[in-house]
Amino acid sequence: MARFAETAALPRVLSTAVGSMPHLNAEDAVDLIFQKLKRAVHAPQLSRSDPREQMWIQFSENLPCFRLDFENLKYYFDTSGDVMAEVEAFYSKYLEVEGSAPANEFAVGMDYGRGIHRLLERLDRAGGRLPFVKVQVTGPLSFGLGVTDEQGKPIFYHSLFRDVAVKGMGLKAIWLLEQFRPYAENVIVFFDEPSLSAYGSSVLLGLSREDVVEALDDVMGMVLEKGGIPGIHCCGNTDWGMLMETSARIINFDAVDYMQSMAIYAPELSRYLDRGGVLAWGVVPNTNRVANETVQDVLLRLREGIDLLEQNGVDRNALTERIILTPACGCAALNEEDAEKVYSLLAELETMSPEEVFKP
Repeated sequence: MARFAETAALPRVLSTAVGSMPHLNAEDAVDLIFQKLKRAVHAPQLSRSDPREQMWIQFSENLPCFRLDFENLKYYFDTSGDVMAEVEAFYSKYLEVEGSAPANEFAVGMDYGRGIHRLLERLDRAGGRLPFVKVQVTGPLSFGLGVTDEQGKPIFYHSLFRDVAVKGMGLKAIWLLEQFRPYAENVIVFFDEPSLSAYGSSVLLGLSREDVVEALDDVMGMVLEKGGIPGIHCCGNTDWGMLMETSARIINFDAVDYMQSMAIYAPELSRYLDRGGVLAWGVVPNTNRVANETVQDVLLRLREGIDLLEQNGVDRNALTERIILTPACGCAALNEEDAEKVYSLLAELETMSPEEVFKP
């Protein structure tokens, strides 16, 4: 079986972060990222600074029939009336991007992404190229299930606009990939899928396994076609085996609160690792408990997690061939001092050799 070529570029241990940060000032957020994450800076998402950076809105610009009432913070797809002109224009631009045209029509503007643009400016001033830049986009399932039509029905269940929502997130991912490619040897693109923590429950009745895999493969295929490394972040419990069936090269899970849930899928994980898939371990708490956390606490959590998976039949060498270390989820709910502690722990882990990180 052919292994994923894209993950061969990853080192044995790499630190990065999920995306959201508590900062009101974009420069302060970028400063912290550059100080602490030396090999894999990430695009900051600053929803506390501006609600247009929250995940349901940030990647909505120029999607057909998307309406935003900023004053009342209401947003939806207006599927009433004659929508075909806007939809056809969208698909025309999509086909151009699928060819060789840049994805400029699907840019995240300054008002929707000050953190993104400040990071681009900093990278431009710094010159050279980093080994990795990590960016994130709202996942197609979470976007489609979190944004509704004008009557309050999730747009993912609309016969026409489901595909618009899915491909829209893929196009936003391509734009980010194009913007950051000049500054990095490799661009990692995570699709954030918090909604999948409800998969299998009554909340998502009617959402099939095929729906999930098809939507994720659609957007990740777009990233792979343009030379990026696609991944999935889910901050709760989900069907990890299902996600391992997709084209994701990296799967990011909360190893603080949901380690046991990953162990349930040991056979699927073994096959995923054999294909070259990589786990991104969310081992640093993203709650105020981080104030009392030490790097030894984080290492103990990681090592106990590796032991647990090995006890369930996953090969230890495959587990430790390559890993990424992240916070359990985003840091937007923290104060800036605690967020800095999260990043300091990640930085300390980054300075350690793989032998130090993985020793029993």
